[in-house]
Amino acid sequence: MTSKTVVRILKCVGICATSFLVQSGATAQAQLPGRNLATIIVPYPAGSSFDIVARRIQPELGKSLAKTIIVENFGGASGSLGAQRLLNADPNTLTMLIGSPNELALPPLTLQSVRYKPEDFRMVAQLSIGALAIMARPHFPANNLSELIAKAKLPDAKPLSYASTGVGSVFHLAGADFAKRLGIRTTHVPYKGGAPAIQDVMADQIDITFLPLIPSYIQAAKEGKIKVLAIMSAERHSGMSEVPSVDTVPALRGFHYSMWTGLFVSSKVPKETADVIGKAANKIVATPAYREWVGERGNSAGTVMDLEQSAQYFAAESGRFQRLARDIKIDRE
Repeated sequence: MTSKTVVRILKCVGICATSFLVQSGATAQAQLPGRNLATIIVPYPAGSSFDIVARRIQPELGKSLAKTIIVENFGGASGSLGAQRLLNADPNTLTMLIGSPNELALPPLTLQSVRYKPEDFRMVAQLSIGALAIMARPHFPANNLSELIAKAKLPDAKPLSYASTGVGSVFHLAGADFAKRLGIRTTHVPYKGGAPAIQDVMADQIDITFLPLIPSYIQAAKEGKIKVLAIMSAERHSGMSEVPSVDTVPALRGFHYSMWTGLFVSSKVPKETADVIGKAANKIVATPAYREWVGERGNSAGTVMDLEQSAQYFAAESGRFQRLARDIKIDRE
């Protein structure tokens, strides 16, 4: 059968064909719920790293899925409010979520109000990966990580205040781990997202924070609005190559935290529908333009995976974050 014959047959039965990589026939429109609208939930405020990724893929994903996609910011409770919103969405509409184990695996361990579990979500694509950084307020009397630690260990030192995106978030865990490794006192101050947290650090209201080093933070550091003290990985960040790794401080060797973003749907979404969404998202992730865009921000583009590989990866990552939460012994609030 020739390709022209296939096209004629598809037209006859009214199937809308969309291409994915080398494939020529994904019946996206026929398999996706709802009409021409879809939603991507971002569990943090506008301007967060998750929000930036969501708005980057929004137009291309909408074109591939033949949908007008709306990005909805729904922050709070370590991202669990946005996660629950996905699970509560009308099954007759197409609703997706930008998420990670931070929102989907940790809140059930640390927040009594959270009832869902990681298995309630299906990962369809990995979008980006980036290391966290230790950042301090502009007028904190320390210009590097060793000086900050020395100040925090002084007999008359007040507890270091640190901002996170919420109780039970990976950023909360990083702060608790930081204090435990160094034997210093800290005060945790939770926010609804990275944007309001970093704003209070820049305003000298909070001492430090542990967040992904996105372009706006790099620019703020160059303007003297914030101090970037260390990168929480073995390698330096390409956007601020002068900033050392935490490994330069003996007590913090291996104090490595990263944040990756993935595209998720509810596990109740049929596998066939999830597969269509995943292929459309992975098509974007695989493009040189997208990978260059992510690289310019000092991060790495996600790995292209099918649904089975994505499920295995998400289960492994969720397990790692859950073990970390138990090791640090953060109480359930």
